[in-house]
Amino acid sequence: MSSSVQRFTTLILTLLAALLVAQAAFSLQWTPTHDAAPLFYEAFLMQNGQIPYKDFFDFQMPGSFVAYYLLGVASNFSPLRIRILDLLILAALIVLTWFAMRRFGKLPALAAGVLFGLKYLQGGPALSLQREYLLLIFVSLALLVGLSDSLDFRKRLSLGLLFGLAATIKPHAALGLLPFLLFDIASLRQRQEFSLASLAKQVILPAAIGFAIPVSLIALYLMITHSLFPFLDIAFNYWKLYSQINGEMAVTPQAERTAYLLNQVWRLGGGGWWLLPAGFGLYLHRDRQAYLLASLALVYAIYPALSGQFFPYHYIPFVYCIVLLASLTVPTNSQLPIAHLSSFLFLLAILINVRPSQTFIRQIEGREIATSTDRAVEMERFLEKNLASGATPSSRWIGRAARSLAMLETRAPLATSYVFDFYFYHHVSNPYIQALRSDFMTQLREAKPRFIIEVTAIDKPWVSGEDTSRDFPELRAFLDEHYSVTMEREDFIIYELDNGR
Repeated sequence: MSSSVQRFTTLILTLLAALLVAQAAFSLQWTPTHDAAPLFYEAFLMQNGQIPYKDFFDFQMPGSFVAYYLLGVASNFSPLRIRILDLLILAALIVLTWFAMRRFGKLPALAAGVLFGLKYLQGGPALSLQREYLLLIFVSLALLVGLSDSLDFRKRLSLGLLFGLAATIKPHAALGLLPFLLFDIASLRQRQEFSLASLAKQVILPAAIGFAIPVSLIALYLMITHSLFPFLDIAFNYWKLYSQINGEMAVTPQAERTAYLLNQVWRLGGGGWWLLPAGFGLYLHRDRQAYLLASLALVYAIYPALSGQFFPYHYIPFVYCIVLLASLTVPTNSQLPIAHLSSFLFLLAILINVRPSQTFIRQIEGREIATSTDRAVEMERFLEKNLASGATPSSRWIGRAARSLAMLETRAPLATSYVFDFYFYHHVSNPYIQALRSDFMTQLREAKPRFIIEVTAIDKPWVSGEDTSRDFPELRAFLDEHYSVTMEREDFIIYELDNGR
């Protein structure tokens, strides 16, 4: 590679690394939002002895609760410490990516980690510590193991274990194991006579054993804590309803679902521009490892369709894999025309796909990071003032992130087993949803918490479409009978029990 091209590539990567460090430093001011806020609040409930599914209702996988519990305990639920942990995870991902990718050259390995870090921070607080991000630790470790020239029993066991761990967070993350198994099978067929017996013994069995270990441990935990049947009840009854909600927070009619999925899949979450440098990188490195990366990117491009929702965080694994493949355009050989073309495509990919996050830009301009954070701070101040004098537990009604953050900061307990009420307002005629509503009202009548918080902000995630509603007549009647408004703001209302003073 010519010295001028190498110097140019090194300069670009240095500038990108500096931008990454700057954004990481500013991100220390972010607070948990979106899915992270309620999951951290649920981790706080777990720290105080409550068991998921049995003591509080949520439809996440058990591995998600374990992950957030560990993060919560390690950070003591401090927003700053949570941010530090997030950045430590990102640093670990970059280091693991470096070691997995250095077989392609030092500059591609560095580019892969830096570009993914920039894409991750580009998503702002809403993308931070999403479950797809957490499972990337296992995917990056799998690449470190699986990109080797040959696999043995220990490596196959490790791959099964890593994707088993990922599956406890998101079940369809296990799809990433398929390319490793298929390429391993293809490699065995080239070296020895192929038979189903040898295939099962050498490839399938160790991977299956590894995969079963974390799944079995999770099942054992659920049985010991008497939460297995509540979990299965949610899995069999609620998951099929939730999966019908699409990325626009609308229920997709069954007749339109296939057309919707086909229309969304090819969009790749807006990451289609990565295909150009990724394709050229694959052309430059036509070997087993590059093809394995491409297959993994393909699998995780399909991954969002399995949930049918296509939220930005669902594309995190795909973005990670396609960025790694695109980093192969960083020139490492001495062919000058190819080196210049590679550098051009690398720069083009950066110009099209990489930019500072809107949150970072607002911070640079001195503007507020997010209005929901202000809402959470005001709720937190109210709860700190009014719960300090031995008040009864507070309950939250409508909305998630802002109130979860406020409840977490004040260490406020929960009056019912329902952490938020998103699930009360879709498929409202379904017997399961009606049973959830009825159970919630029973618990609320028994608890009669001193405070109930209703978020009325325009950014509250209402579900629209067939069989959805914004009404909960029983709850409204209960409020009218027993509660009065004690604080009303533009984006939330706090109700107080009439005899709560």
